[in-house]
Amino acid sequence: MSYMKYMNKKSDERDETILRLLGLLHRTEKITDGRINALLQPISLTCAQHQVLKLLIMAQEPLQLGQVAEKLHNVRSNATQMVDRLVAEGLVERIFDPADRRRVLAQITEEGRRRFEAAAQLERQVEQELCVSFSQQERDQLITLLSRLEEVWK
Repeated sequence: MSYMKYMNKKSDERDETILRLLGLLHRTEKITDGRINALLQPISLTCAQHQVLKLLIMAQEPLQLGQVAEKLHNVRSNATQMVDRLVAEGLVERIFDPADRRRVLAQITEEGRRRFEAAAQLERQVEQELCVSFSQQERDQLITLLSRLEEVWK
């Protein structure tokens, strides 16, 4: 559809391709989470827990709970609950910030690192599935488009 035709559409008309795109984005997120959660189940991790462990490893230092929430694009209460579960499983520990003892930081434990590495091995199966299903050019294109969408919606 040309730009002029698009601009001349009645404002109450809905673009069916955009509705389909939104539906696909929503379902794809759920399918991806489900696939990764199924792979991680044998090591008693969820996709969300794995993301927190990955964040703590990549930071290479303990993080404030607010930072965890921000980096995961989550609300603080959800991040706090996630860290609480990881603490209960011995994968993360809470420590006081040496610069300000009123602040509590999340720090990955050795068991958390071990479990993260096991999860990374399992995730390689998903990576392999994507490599088989999409050419390098298609993967690059998908990354470009989804990255642009992420920037628009930040």
